[in-house]
Amino acid sequence: MAFNPAPTQIIASWSEDATNVTFPIASVSELTAAEADASTGDSRKVVYALLEKLHAWYTALAVGDRPGKLTVNRGSTVNEITGEITRNYYIQIVTTPSGIEVSDE
Repeated sequence: MAFNPAPTQIIASWSEDATNVTFPIASVSELTAAEADASTGDSRKVVYALLEKLHAWYTALAVGDRPGKLTVNRGSTVNEITGEITRNYYIQIVTTPSGIEVSDE
């Protein structure tokens, strides 16, 4: 099977109306309604949840089904004293020479 570029492949129930993109919070497992709340939520948690979702999607793909112009990797380190985990995400996107568009597969 080849790479499928549809956004619904990453986030279930993704929709758009030519102005807004929407998807259920439940489509991003690390995210809660409280964290995503527009006025009282935490943008850091939103970013973390989206990066975790992107990484989980990418690593779940069979190697032959992964996009050739996008790679998503994650590394983690653990502080041996505090037990705190630091996550690093490495996202690489190949663009057209203008840098404005993602290159075709």
